[in-house]
Amino acid sequence: MSQDLLRVRGLTRKFGGLVAVRNLSFNVRQGEIVGLIGPNGAGKTTAFNLITGTIRPSSGSVVFQDRDISGGPPSRVVVAGLARTFQSTSTYPRETVAENVYRGLLSRISGSIVGLLAGRRERSLSEAGISAEIDEILKMTDLTSWRDTAAGSLPYGLQKILGIAVAMATRPTMLLLDEPAAGLNHEECNDLAKLLHRLRDEHGLTLLLVEHHMALVMQLCQRIVVLVQGEKIAEGSPEEIRQNPAVIEAYLGAPDYAHA
Repeated sequence: MSQDLLRVRGLTRKFGGLVAVRNLSFNVRQGEIVGLIGPNGAGKTTAFNLITGTIRPSSGSVVFQDRDISGGPPSRVVVAGLARTFQSTSTYPRETVAENVYRGLLSRISGSIVGLLAGRRERSLSEAGISAEIDEILKMTDLTSWRDTAAGSLPYGLQKILGIAVAMATRPTMLLLDEPAAGLNHEECNDLAKLLHRLRDEHGLTLLLVEHHMALVMQLCQRIVVLVQGEKIAEGSPEEIRQNPAVIEAYLGAPDYAHA
């Protein structure tokens, strides 16, 4: 059995009288692709923010590679090997694709402000190697031909891929993707799925994604965790989730989901 890379235990976050996430527990094994699904307001993004240290849990813990990273800060979480993307594109539109990827490298350069904030004590990437590293990340994400293009000029689907490239520049062990297929057409979704499979298979990346695009989730994920109103109501393989009556009723509310 694969080693557990991420262990979430009893994770709870309260905002005043509102419990956004309640007693959430699940594991992600090394090399797995796991989906976190649920209706709007289910607490999925809050769970991501808790895991990546953007917000502190009211209780519970997040253990990544046997290290308790509960409560962040995010810069040290990135150094530990866990990176994330966001629902909207978070690139710098006036800068080139290569310049955007360079920003992702900053956490790996000890002399940079980001590197200092992240706690880098030794330079892990030489100045001479930066250009080669950018080229490697662009090749990895099929963006080489767009290297000198302004990010804001890219088609929307490629802007989303660029967000993944920037995250990959931190050389994560695990990547959290927040609605990577949002706004993508069918062809772009297929390209995204191929890319994520390749990153897992060829580069050893472990993936956890929040996603509403159910066809992508069922195609991509080996295991799925379902949240409703901040609580986990189901966990299992795509086929198990597809046939789970509680998921059909609470998440989709569609009697024909089992045949989707």
